[in-house]
Amino acid sequence: MMFRQVLVITEQRSSGESIRRALRHARGCHVAGGVDGRMPSAAEIANIKPHLVLVDEMRTRSVTLARIREVRAAAPGTKIALVTRDLRPDALAEATEAGADAALGRSMDAMTFAMVVSAVVAGQLYYPVATVGAPPASRGGGVLTARELQVLEMVSSGASNGRIAKSLWVTEQTVKYHLSNIYRKLDVSNRTQASYYAHVHGLFGHGAATVPAATTDRIAA
Repeated sequence: MMFRQVLVITEQRSSGESIRRALRHARGCHVAGGVDGRMPSAAEIANIKPHLVLVDEMRTRSVTLARIREVRAAAPGTKIALVTRDLRPDALAEATEAGADAALGRSMDAMTFAMVVSAVVAGQLYYPVATVGAPPASRGGGVLTARELQVLEMVSSGASNGRIAKSLWVTEQTVKYHLSNIYRKLDVSNRTQASYYAHVHGLFGHGAATVPAATTDRIAA
C-alpha cells in the first residue's frame, strides 16, 4: 500500500496529539510530523512535500489564515484541510480565500475523522468549504426519519451493515434499504460522504432531520 504523507500544524500540543492519535486509524496515511503553528514553517513544508496538511485552528484567526496562506505558497499542489469548531459560512469563506480545500469539524469522533482524512488524501472526497452552510439550490432534499438517523449515526461510528442489523433487530437488506434512502436524501453516494455530511450539518441528536436540497454544499467524490 502506498502511504501518503500528512503534516499537522498546530499551536497546542494536546490538540496535535489528539489529531495524531486519530490519524493512526487513517488508512493509507502516514503522519510526517508536526509543526508549531505559532512560527512560520514554509521551508519545512517545502522540504517534506506532504500530500495533505491539516491546519489546526489557532487561538487567533489571523494566525490560522496566515498558516493556510503559507502552506499554499510553499506547496501549491498540497491539499489543505482546516480543523475547526467554527463552521460558519463567513469563517469558511475566509479559509477558502486563504487557500484551504476542505474543513473538518472538531465534533467528529476519532474514527470518522480518520475515515474522512483517508478519503480526502486518496482523492475520493472533496468538500468545498466556501459553500458550507450556504443556501442550497433547489434539487431533491427530504426528511431523514428517526430510524434513518439512527442508522446514519451507527454508520458514522464505523459499524458494518451486519452489526447495525443485529443492533436494530432487522435484516441486512433492511439496513441497505435505509442506506439507499439516506444517500438519496443527502445526495451522496457512499458511507464516508454521508457521515461527513451529517457531522458538518449537525444532523445527529434530532428525532427527524430536514435535509437541505443538496448541491451547492454537496459532497462530491
